[in-house]
Amino acid sequence: MSGPVSSDSAAREHQPRAERHRVMLGALIERFGHGGATRHRVRDLSSTGVRVDQAERLQRGATVLVTVGSLAAVGATVVWVDQGAAGLRFAQPINPDDARAKTFVAKPSSAPTRPPEEPLGKAGWLGHIRGAYDR
Repeated sequence: MSGPVSSDSAAREHQPRAERHRVMLGALIERFGHGGATRHRVRDLSSTGVRVDQAERLQRGATVLVTVGSLAAVGATVVWVDQGAAGLRFAQPINPDDARAKTFVAKPSSAPTRPPEEPLGKAGWLGHIRGAYDR
């Protein structure tokens, strides 16, 4: 027989789960007191949590900071770890669209453009070729 169920866990069992979105994103997870951030693959995402791969070093119950997409350093708790995957519950609900957004858009390079190349030679059939991919 199992022991009594706390009212907190019983209430959580009856709450509907937030809609899950299957995604393939990258995330950085910072563990307190464990050096720098580690890279992880995000498989599922919702407003209340995330499932990540490459999570062998995460420990159940640990508090971490998650950065994914345009969301930076969102507090979360590791709820479960199993066979290299982990489920994290966000401290506050997030907008999944923000997690899927790009963090920045690269600006066009301000480097000067290279002048067109002169042919290497005029003799033979290769004289008109400028580069391997020119047509």
